[in-house]
Amino acid sequence: MKQDTAISYNPIVSDAVNEISRKLSPTNKYIALIFFASVNYDFQVLSTMLKERYPDCEVIGCSTSGEILNGEGFVQHSIVATALSCDRTWVSGVLISNVEKFNIFGVKTVEDAARKIGINPGTPDCHNDAFALCFVNGLCNAEETLTALFYAIIKNENFILAGGSAGDDLQFKKTYVSYNGTVATEGAVLLFVRTRCKFDIRKENLFTPIGKLMKITDADTHTRKIISIDGEVPQKRYAQVLGISEKEVNNAQLVYPFGRRLYGDMYISSIAGFNEDGTMNMYCKVTPGSFVELLKEGEISTIADETCKSISENIPKPGAVILVNCILRTIYFNQKSLVKEVLGRFDRYFPKFCGFSSYGEQFGRFNCNQTLVSIVIGE
Repeated sequence: MKQDTAISYNPIVSDAVNEISRKLSPTNKYIALIFFASVNYDFQVLSTMLKERYPDCEVIGCSTSGEILNGEGFVQHSIVATALSCDRTWVSGVLISNVEKFNIFGVKTVEDAARKIGINPGTPDCHNDAFALCFVNGLCNAEETLTALFYAIIKNENFILAGGSAGDDLQFKKTYVSYNGTVATEGAVLLFVRTRCKFDIRKENLFTPIGKLMKITDADTHTRKIISIDGEVPQKRYAQVLGISEKEVNNAQLVYPFGRRLYGDMYISSIAGFNEDGTMNMYCKVTPGSFVELLKEGEISTIADETCKSISENIPKPGAVILVNCILRTIYFNQKSLVKEVLGRFDRYFPKFCGFSSYGEQFGRFNCNQTLVSIVIGE
């Protein structure tokens, strides 16, 4: 696998696309073009122009709350693009325009996209040489529905679905995903990848449990609102467990998120805020009767080093690296003055990388927050 990357800060879409095209290789051998863009750009025009410029490859992308690129770092108000080429890799995309109205006809389009490149859904070994990259609209609460639908179709729990929720520069108005020039605001785009190259897909969690387990006694799963914890008002109970006043909870929610232990692994569920009645809004689906653990910051430098070192040992010569970094992590890195350290680590381990700051991260069957999802493919 070979990865070319490019960036443009030019505010005019046509000029930005021209700049990106000049920076990428003139080769016609690209199999996929993946782009991440600020909502400052007209996303439909951008998607159409990129597909017209690269008609012979799969073109997918999403809007962001910040872009990521080697040599540039965490940036904003730009377009970042990566073009992939490999004669041992095959890709096939599909757009689900409305996840909530996904039906039997949609099932066939997803199956057809997988089968087009030789992935046979339902077989016990289809995960050995394949995975799927996904971008989903980040404001329609569709992430859990998407992952449930995906695994109902693939029927293989070991097949990895990895990606993130599109952002809109923290405006919280509208997000976009795109496949070959067609744009959706309440859907998702999938890119199936079958490859003979070795790949490593994982999530990084910088938080650890503090030993406080709580039960979600009442919740609205559709709106992701927690109505009661341990039978009490969430704001009150959260403050009690932390040993702080209720007035301090807004300053604690970023550094003390919830964790859900699923199949022996920890997935972060971040707190979106508190309502006047003390109920709690979440960035992930919450289920009545489930248990959550309170988390605290771990040894960030140690954890991050272990992640990069482990990837490097598994993929000594990375050919393509895509990073999905939660916007809450990006904010946290800025608050803690960790950006330079984080970027230095990426640059040290990965010669090229790109990605975006997301509104949520998908890893396998689960949607999570405050997480880094990395997709690394060998040469």
